[in-house]
Amino acid sequence: MDGPGKTFSIFAPAKVNLYLHVGPVRDDGRHPLDSLVVFADHRAADRLFYAPGDAPFEFRIDGPLSKHADLADPGANLVHKAIEALEAATGREIGGQLTLEKHLPIAAGIGGGSSDAAATLRLLNSALELGLSHTQLVDISRPLGGDLPVCVAGYPILMRDDGSRLQPSNPLPPDLNVLLVTPNVECPTGPVFAQFDQMVCPPTFEETFPPQAITFEDWIDEWREGYTNDLSSAAIEVVPEIDQLLRRLSSLEGALHSMMSGSGATCFCVFETPEQVHTGARAILSEFPDWTVFETRLGNAEFDLREHSE
Repeated sequence: MDGPGKTFSIFAPAKVNLYLHVGPVRDDGRHPLDSLVVFADHRAADRLFYAPGDAPFEFRIDGPLSKHADLADPGANLVHKAIEALEAATGREIGGQLTLEKHLPIAAGIGGGSSDAAATLRLLNSALELGLSHTQLVDISRPLGGDLPVCVAGYPILMRDDGSRLQPSNPLPPDLNVLLVTPNVECPTGPVFAQFDQMVCPPTFEETFPPQAITFEDWIDEWREGYTNDLSSAAIEVVPEIDQLLRRLSSLEGALHSMMSGSGATCFCVFETPEQVHTGARAILSEFPDWTVFETRLGNAEFDLREHSE
């Protein structure tokens, strides 16, 4: 057991859908999905800190987005549910203090809550020396939500069926430099899917295979031509600001491709260099200072699990 004064930290990075194909609603109310999921680096992430202890568990929220009303509600926060699932799986009551430093916007299509919960499972498993395998952590996360397993995995992965079937992806280009932007508005998933069923829902659905081109330029060209986010038009009906954002991103100097992530409202734009990303970020913030902007790189999750001694 760890001595007094030790704390542990981990990043919970944004989840980004490089494409998202959606099929007709099934009898159970869910949709078949086909999506390539990747993760931002630590520049677009929440962070969690855990101090083990025998005192009753305490959960705190800090950071620039800590004032969101739903975060402190145990019934609405996936972190609480992740801890309950971990206690049920291990038969161990978890004490100590967990602090969530919140940077990722809420209901934004980048899996902030799911990533927080997934990182919590990883963090507590390590800090408390629970000895659970990666597969066990994924299994514990499955009942908590469709994005949890992929966020626990933390590497580029294909989400299929209703998100429950995970498959490793083809290798990605090494440098996917992107600008992530969320307009100052929430975009709840339920209304977007309801709008999709009403206005878009296709009669048939087939899974695709991700781009396999070798060079960065060929990969971008193949991706741009054959892969979409099928929820975009529905999300724009619910949140018109998404259309404004996509148009502005595509007009930035050096922009190679822009798309909405998940069910919105966050959109991303790919550039060849970090310098172009930075220039684009400054342009967006000069026009829309209330929007949330991250300069990041997509690929494997950078959990960066650390132990700190005071």
